[in-house]
Amino acid sequence: MNTLFPKKHDDFFPSLFGSGLESDFFNKFFGEPTYPQVDIKEKGEQYEFTVDLPGFAKEDIEVEYRDGYLEIRGNKQQKQETEERDGRYIRKERSYGAFKRSFYIGDIEEDNISGSFKEGILTLNVPKSSERERGRRIQIE
Repeated sequence: MNTLFPKKHDDFFPSLFGSGLESDFFNKFFGEPTYPQVDIKEKGEQYEFTVDLPGFAKEDIEVEYRDGYLEIRGNKQQKQETEERDGRYIRKERSYGAFKRSFYIGDIEEDNISGSFKEGILTLNVPKSSERERGRRIQIE
């Protein structure tokens, strides 16, 4: 319970112009996801992945299927600004970095995976394997 409330009263209402994530009220209490949010829907004989990637370009994203795992990677580079002609930053909240998400999906029709990227949303259609075993019941004696 001690982590829910700040220890010093000054930290409770951070300065609007504070530097760094440590001064952001919401990040302090609720945290900020460091990976993209993914929805996976089973639609008949395929899976549909919807991945939120705001601020990423199509060129920043890679998708790979290997050994039953679907892996989604992204890398967004920081642009170096050497000269500030229009003033100086008081606070900068653009995020840069890399992420990797892996999902075990088993055997699929890997040659038929399709994807699209539009307005920061990656959509993947992953067909299930037609040769997969449906499972069987084991008789216990």
